Amino acid sequence: MRRTDEGTAMGLQATAVGLGIGAMIWAGHTHAMEKMRADRAAREQAAYDAAVAGNIARLEGIARTALRDLGMAHAEIDRLKRALALRQSYIDRQRAAA
Repeated sequence: MRRTDEGTAMGLQATAVGLGIGAMIWAGHTHAMEKMRADRAAREQAAYDAAVAGNIARLEGIARTALRDLGMAHAEIDRLKRALALRQSYIDRQRAAA
């Protein structure tokens, strides 16, 4: 078996150390990128949830206003029906008297 000289052995050891350090840096970078993606997704979800909650609150206000306006319209219709019934009964009495 051939024996390697000291320079080759040192070069191989330095290469091994460099590959080990590179692997650790790569693993750390990959972990950091995954954490950044997860944080970004969490921020986007929080922004979406806030937007939806804001839209729900605004839509609830619109619905309340529409319901109030609908109630007022029904009250007006009922008032007009009563007024029409009174006028019609007056007209019927006038016709009966004539």
